[in-house]
Amino acid sequence: MSTPGVEIRVETSTRKACVLSEAILPVIASAFFLVGVSILVFLILNIFRAMKVDSRGRRRTFPRLVVDLRRAFVLLTALLLIGTANTTFWVNSQLRLYSPVVPGVPVGTISVFNLKTGSPRLVCTSLDRQGREALEVFPVRDAAFTLEGERIQWAPSLKFLGLDDHFKLSRIEFFPKTPVDSGHSSFAVDVRQGSSDLFRWARDHKKWLPFVQINSVRTPRNDATKEYSRYLYLDSGLIVVR
Repeated sequence: MSTPGVEIRVETSTRKACVLSEAILPVIASAFFLVGVSILVFLILNIFRAMKVDSRGRRRTFPRLVVDLRRAFVLLTALLLIGTANTTFWVNSQLRLYSPVVPGVPVGTISVFNLKTGSPRLVCTSLDRQGREALEVFPVRDAAFTLEGERIQWAPSLKFLGLDDHFKLSRIEFFPKTPVDSGHSSFAVDVRQGSSDLFRWARDHKKWLPFVQINSVRTPRNDATKEYSRYLYLDSGLIVVR
């Protein structure tokens, strides 16, 4: 039996170009945060300088601050920059759970092993954004299974930010040969902590996010009773096992 978990490491060299772009988002987020904080500091200093000093040399309350539209605009700009920076940091941290989608390169592997003692094991291997393998082992409870994953497709105009298409395996669903009853016909387990916060957030706000497309993709049912090792590819909205 082949060992695609080893062979897939050869393909990671293709991903390294994608990984190099990973540092772009943190740099941009840091720049936004520093500029926003600098603006806030400048605004505070400007307000103190605008305070009047009475005859005894004591500072009095600054005048007309509430109606000072210029300061309000500067404050809003600073807060927007800081908020954008924090959002960018969060998106970058979430994307670490995903792997870039590279044409012709597998997004993971699956292997079914029949043990001499105990139930068979399904070994699922996927890659994170740094190209590191994440391996999980699941007991095979039924006769067939499907894999489900999350695909995030960013607009081509955002590629300079390192936002290429990304993918993450999220769930395995097992199916028996004969369903016990209509309410309990399958059993599902999470892969790599299941669905990510980024996927759920983008899916809930997809009407306001025209620059990103969110899709759940899955495989057809695969045999869980035979022993084999195969690659996982993305093709036309499906996870293809071959």
